[in-house]
Amino acid sequence: MPDNRSRSRRQSSQMAFCGLMCALSVALMLAGGLIPIATYCAPMASALFLLPILLEYGKKPAWTAYAAVSLITLMLGVDKEAAFFYLFLGYYPLLKWDIERMRRKRLRLPCKLLVFNAAILLMYAVLGYVLGMHAIVEEFTQMGAGLLLVFILLLNVCLLLYDRLLYPMVFFYANKIRPRLTFIR
Repeated sequence: MPDNRSRSRRQSSQMAFCGLMCALSVALMLAGGLIPIATYCAPMASALFLLPILLEYGKKPAWTAYAAVSLITLMLGVDKEAAFFYLFLGYYPLLKWDIERMRRKRLRLPCKLLVFNAAILLMYAVLGYVLGMHAIVEEFTQMGAGLLLVFILLLNVCLLLYDRLLYPMVFFYANKIRPRLTFIR
């Protein structure tokens, strides 16, 4: 009987922790819809809340949290482009660690850039041509080829900086925040 009780408590604390991280992520996404520049910042920042779930409970709860946040922000989000950015790239903090385990170190960076650029291309194709958000297509058309190339390069630089940021964020969580979370133990 005590074993069932302790297992039930562990599951309850896991669900509560995952729910809290999802709520923080959704709140950040919804608040990001109020600030125009946050279209790209809010999804990247809110995806960081997946890291504690991944570190504490593994891949399955983290992927479930990603799916939940994606669906909620698609339904409730003001900025649909930011919601789609999260949908197509919010999983990157989860995928990064699988890419880092690749044996050939030279293939890691091209793999990251390939995943990122394919996701961005697919996202804007879905937004522009499938969902009929013609304002996005017009915006990129008006940019011209040169400015569009600069935009894509800047997005890739942002990905590389974000990728580099994930290491200190894991370190910060593991050494500064996790010791204070007594209910996880």
